Amino acid sequence: MVAIMKKTLIHTSLLLLSISSSAFAHDLEYPTEPTFKMTPKGNLLVGKDDLALYTFKKDVNSPIPPKCTSMKDKGPLGSCLARWPAAIVTIKEMKNLILQDPKFGAVYNNELNKLQLTYSGLPTYYWFKDTEKNNFTGDGVGNAWSLILKDMPPTMFNGLTANTTESN
Repeated sequence: MVAIMKKTLIHTSLLLLSISSSAFAHDLEYPTEPTFKMTPKGNLLVGKDDLALYTFKKDVNSPIPPKCTSMKDKGPLGSCLARWPAAIVTIKEMKNLILQDPKFGAVYNNELNKLQLTYSGLPTYYWFKDTEKNNFTGDGVGNAWSLILKDMPPTMFNGLTANTTESN
């Protein structure tokens, strides 16, 4: 009986650890301080805490409104926004960002009632499994999500390759 209780306690502890390990465990949005940083994958757009930002293939032809929502696309891990929290910005931040790079913009996310950062016209998102800088585990997920390289169109939805970031 004691062995069963210990085994149950260990499994419960591991489950709680896996649920709480994500910075976005229950967030549908996350504040953003976007900047480009040199990473092992290239000069990537990162947000708060140097976490990678991504674009979504379904937003390419029609970015308004953003296609990753909490109302649609419910998967085994919850809604799209539960897995891919929106990168949120303020109007004040947008003024400064657009002066730095005219490819920055924002779209009003009706579901969140907030501005969501765009780059090259596409809404940006975080990935709930990226918990620290230089985590890029969302790149290429479902052939629908892409990291954002500076001065390159964010359309490599099957993931970046080593050739993409090397210059010969």
